[in-house]
Amino acid sequence: MNMQGLRGLGRATFRLSALVAVIAAFVLVAATAASAGTTQVSGVQSAPVSASDPCFDASALASYAMEGSLVGCWQADTFEVRGDGQPSGTLQATGREHFVGCVDLNGDHVCGGGDPQGTLTFTFTFTGKFDTVTLAEIHGRCHHPVVAGTGAFAGASGVISFHDDVATGTAPYRGHVTLT
Repeated sequence: MNMQGLRGLGRATFRLSALVAVIAAFVLVAATAASAGTTQVSGVQSAPVSASDPCFDASALASYAMEGSLVGCWQADTFEVRGDGQPSGTLQATGREHFVGCVDLNGDHVCGGGDPQGTLTFTFTFTGKFDTVTLAEIHGRCHHPVVAGTGAFAGASGVISFHDDVATGTAPYRGHVTLT
């Protein structure tokens, strides 16, 4: 092989080595992103639980059990009505709530070893309409941005929205949680 051919072979080897390094870096970044990415969540929050339920917390304003992508317990910590409500029965409120449990990544309905677990803390805004005579809820929804987390949820962000199903006393939810 002549000198010209050896120089070309050296450049090709360098390019191949550079390409392998770029691919390896991409695989590493993709693997990290998969373990610390955004997860879509959905499911149902059950009606407030009684003192005999494992999710009951006497210090909370209300306690709920979570099913679906979030498995665990949800507690209302504060609930502040904004204004006095309206003569039409509409109401806005803000507050703070927290969730203790996991994101059920494999869909087996339990918090297992591969599921991120911890506590998520949320602020929320609630809007609803109530019957002005009976004060029964007609419809309601709330928006919950993540403001803090512990355990596998440390540094988490995201938002979860609920829509009250007043006929069943449940609240279907949808949203996303991003883990760092």
